[in-house]
Amino acid sequence: MYEVTQYNKDGLSFVRLSGEGAYADVCPERGAIVTAFHTLEKDVLFLNEQTLFDRTKNVRGGIPVLFPMGGQLMDGCYEWNGAVYEMANHGLARTRPWPVVRHDADDRHAELTVSFLSDKETKQSFPFEFEVVFTYKLEKGKLMVHQLYKNLSADTMPICPGFHPYFNIANKVVDVKTDATQYLDYNDQTIKSFDGTIDMSDLIEPVVFRDSSDKVEAGFDESDVLVIEKDKAFRYIVLWTEKNKDYVCIEPWTAKKNEFNEKKELLYVEKDRPLQLEVTIYLKKR
Repeated sequence: MYEVTQYNKDGLSFVRLSGEGAYADVCPERGAIVTAFHTLEKDVLFLNEQTLFDRTKNVRGGIPVLFPMGGQLMDGCYEWNGAVYEMANHGLARTRPWPVVRHDADDRHAELTVSFLSDKETKQSFPFEFEVVFTYKLEKGKLMVHQLYKNLSADTMPICPGFHPYFNIANKVVDVKTDATQYLDYNDQTIKSFDGTIDMSDLIEPVVFRDSSDKVEAGFDESDVLVIEKDKAFRYIVLWTEKNKDYVCIEPWTAKKNEFNEKKELLYVEKDRPLQLEVTIYLKKR
């Protein structure tokens, strides 16, 4: 039987989905971030707990939610319909609370639904009324994130959402299985051929795969492979790490950084026509 339980730790509230030896923890008040995912007796995610419990810091670890955009803007701002707006790196969602809508569990799965609504503060950076609804679902050792992006404004709403998972991958020479044959290396701004392996050991900036298929695999450890299944709207996979840190970020994005200025690959959401996307993460044996 699957379960949904709630617990508090150091001033924060968490919701745990658990069943069949796996579990996932979500902290709704810290941007609905997934703080832990345990499956096949492995802790899949890296988490710096100090940054989680210090509300003045951006969380290093887990699965931060990137909405309405991922990445950074040139000079921290963008222009839309003749007005200039400032927006922090990776958007608005990861720093705001997401109220719990519902949760449920039965003998097949456990799930949690949370939502993020626009307000006066969000409109200062993103001039649209919206509701974003996420359902986190744990089933058969897999963590699924169903996303519903609703435009509550009259005007068409541009978005380029993504996720920023920190995986417990210690080996900086990462084996990646993808249909992409090239990647953009932000360290020297060049396009490079991809042969199945990337050495991230000395890279400061990320590298970006484009036009990857609906599934990406990467070596997790000697016995398991990490699998990310995704809608094709997540056309980019961003790889990033920090020196002397035991993690590698493998991030599904719908566009590259600065897209709100480039305006080439934005997703457009019409009023009364919500956009639905899904990402699934799990481990499998080699």
